Amino acid sequence: MKRYYNIIALLIILFGSIACEDLKFGEDFLEKPVSDELSVDSVFAQKAYADQALNQVYKSLPDFMPTLGGYNPEGFILDVFSDIGYTERLSWVTGAVTASSGRHCFPYQISHKEILGDPTFGIRKAHIYLENVDKVPDMSAEEKKIRKAEVKVIIAMHYIQMLRFFGGVPLIDHAYTAEEDFNLPRMTVEETVDSTVLLLDEAAKDLPWTTTNEEFGHMTAAVAKALKFRLLHFAASPLFNSTQPYMAGEAADLKLTWYGDFQQERWETAMKAGIEFLELNNQNGNYYQIENSGDPQEDYVKGYFVKGSHEAIMVSFRWAIYLRWYKPFRMYEGGYGAPRGNYADMFQWKDGTDFDWNNPVHAANPFFDDNGNPTRDARLYETLLVNRDKWQGRKSEVYNGGREGYGSGSKVGKKTQYGYGFRKFVRDKSNEVHNKPYSCPLIRIPEIYLGMAEVMNQLGKATVKDQQGRDAYDYLNIVRNRAGLPDVTSNDVSPGEDLWQFLMDERAREFGQEEVRYFDIVRNKRGDWVSRPMEMLETTIAGQSPLKFNYNVSVRDDIKYLWKDNWYLLPFPMSEVNKKYGLVQNPGW
Repeated sequence: MKRYYNIIALLIILFGSIACEDLKFGEDFLEKPVSDELSVDSVFAQKAYADQALNQVYKSLPDFMPTLGGYNPEGFILDVFSDIGYTERLSWVTGAVTASSGRHCFPYQISHKEILGDPTFGIRKAHIYLENVDKVPDMSAEEKKIRKAEVKVIIAMHYIQMLRFFGGVPLIDHAYTAEEDFNLPRMTVEETVDSTVLLLDEAAKDLPWTTTNEEFGHMTAAVAKALKFRLLHFAASPLFNSTQPYMAGEAADLKLTWYGDFQQERWETAMKAGIEFLELNNQNGNYYQIENSGDPQEDYVKGYFVKGSHEAIMVSFRWAIYLRWYKPFRMYEGGYGAPRGNYADMFQWKDGTDFDWNNPVHAANPFFDDNGNPTRDARLYETLLVNRDKWQGRKSEVYNGGREGYGSGSKVGKKTQYGYGFRKFVRDKSNEVHNKPYSCPLIRIPEIYLGMAEVMNQLGKATVKDQQGRDAYDYLNIVRNRAGLPDVTSNDVSPGEDLWQFLMDERAREFGQEEVRYFDIVRNKRGDWVSRPMEMLETTIAGQSPLKFNYNVSVRDDIKYLWKDNWYLLPFPMSEVNKKYGLVQNPGW
């Protein structure tokens, strides 16, 4: 096997880590491969092997769960690169990161091998499949058409990921061989966006809106249209859509890192994509909808955690089931990252008012009242581990000297060093998660709803009803009501800047640990959020019978991230730029 460890494999062969003459199978997420290595002709000689090749394409999809071998380095979730999570293990803490730093220093891996989320693996496997599946004799023409469309959606997903991390990248339209010319230029941001939208629209025409239960996780027309909305929503945001680039340089001059201007029309295009998804969903019986039976916390669990939920539009699989001692909890076990106190404070009081430590009622019972009833947004208790919440058949002890408290010597204690622990996906790290069916929700329908609220607000239409009969507040309240919170109106939060800020906080509350906050920071050019000081919560026992606690909030100015404007997009390694492939580096690196 030939393997090209140049990032130009991202950019040139896309990445040709594997010679065109063979197709290597590793451990499969859907079924055990019947052979370790077969020629392309052998693989596409029968449906059983071709299906395994398709599974390898699916295996390249990202999975944001933290574990060794994940597509984020060191087993981190992307939220610890943001203002809602923190880790001392990142070189970003001191700013000691350059374009020559190793891949482990950055929140996105280009590894050129069989690893989750790696476009260099996924796109090449995808093109090999597209170029050979028509040879399979025991597949119908209809099945081939659908499977090829699925693969196109996966290619588009990889392009969206690369765009969000790097800006414009080359267009790769087939599986390159070692003999071909790899000197391919980066597309502009506009070209990257437009070509990806075309690919998604093309794929959607050949795909059903939903799948059967047996094929849950396969790409659908709904996935294609949801990805289209995510892409156009990101592209309309200030990182790319602005009167000035985020940083000057050759790449900016060539429009590789922004559009080159601001156009309000880009927000209109994003809104049309959102409406398109919602209208198609209506035509298909509103198959995708938010879980809302009236039990806010359990409905939230069903929406993000339970495999087969109609709230999850796009999912990926690393394993079949969760295992509490390893999968997918490497970061949690090692204490690599922890939530910040300011993130916990984003979760409102149960009546919808902002939580405030200066409010004596809030400060006295920040999580539960004297009768043990929750006092906050239901999502807090599923997202973060807080003191006295349910934990392995008892109440958690996230206080000094407690079994989950910092300094306790337990593994859990390492993760509560700032006063809280991550709980989402981990749950109680016992019966709530062990042996449960595994799935990673890459897009849930609340992203469509909150994204629609944002684009309507950006267009000055926050109070104007759209074709669905909803305004921005209606979309926002669909998500909030499920969390057990009351409606927000324009009298509570004014359209414009106030509503935008509220929506950013709402997205953090809804999507914590789901790889959303980092991109909200980047696309809005809000590195100042990341560099805020660390807010700490110290919990101590104040009395026994009944058990009482003191909660002390402080700010550690010595614990914070730096932020540099060139970090809005990641660098291509200097080792590759210096090889004179014509690769234009991103500004500031």
